Amino acid sequence: MSYQPLAEVRKNLRVEWYRCPIEHAKLRELSKRSNLQGLFQAGGHLTLFIGTGILTYYFWSQQAWLSFVITLFLHGTFGSFLSGVAPHELGHGTVFRTKWLNKFFMYLFSLISWWDPFDYASSHTYHHRYTQYPDGDRENLMPLEPSLSPPLLLQLFTINLFSKPGRTFGKGGLISSILVTIKSAFGVVGPTTVPINEWLQALHDDQPSEQRKSMWWSRILL
Repeated sequence: MSYQPLAEVRKNLRVEWYRCPIEHAKLRELSKRSNLQGLFQAGGHLTLFIGTGILTYYFWSQQAWLSFVITLFLHGTFGSFLSGVAPHELGHGTVFRTKWLNKFFMYLFSLISWWDPFDYASSHTYHHRYTQYPDGDRENLMPLEPSLSPPLLLQLFTINLFSKPGRTFGKGGLISSILVTIKSAFGVVGPTTVPINEWLQALHDDQPSEQRKSMWWSRILL
C-alpha cells in the first residue's frame, strides 16, 4: 500500500481528538515528576539487571546449573524491559524532573538493549499526533495477529534468535538486530515491502537530520 509523504500528511490530516474533562491543576498534580522516584524506578531496574547478571556469572563459574538457569531467566526477563519500554518513558521526559537524567538513562538503556532512540523519537511523534491513522502513524500497523507457534514461544522464553521485523517498531531477534544495525550504520533501511521498513523510510525522507543521528547511533552500537 502506498502512502502520502509525511509533509503532505501534516498539511491535510486533522484529527478531532476527544479531550477528557479534567482540571488543569489536577492534571499538573498527576503529571508531577520526581528525581527520587525516577531514580527508584530506573536505578532500581538497572540494579536488578546488573545484580542478576552477576549472580548468573557466579552460578555459572560454580557450575551450579539449576541456579544458573533460574538467574539467567530472571536476567533476561529484566533485560527485556530495557528495550523500548524504558526508553519510551524516558524519551517522553516523564521519569525524572531533571531533563539530563531522562536523557542519560534513555541513552544508557538504549545502548544496553540496542534500541534506536532517534528513529523511535521520529516515529513516536507521529504516533501520538495521528494514533492509528495509517497515513500518519505506522509505528504499530494494524491488524496485529499474535502467533502461538512453538518455535516463536520457545524463543520468547529462551533466546530470540530468528524473529524478523514486521508490522511493529523493532529490529527483531538477535541475528536480525545485528543485520538491521549494520544496515542502519550505512543509512540503509532494507526492503520497504516490510511494513516497518516502509515506515522508517518515510520518516527518513521526511527528517534526514534525524536519520543521520540514527546512523551515528548504530555505529556506536556496533
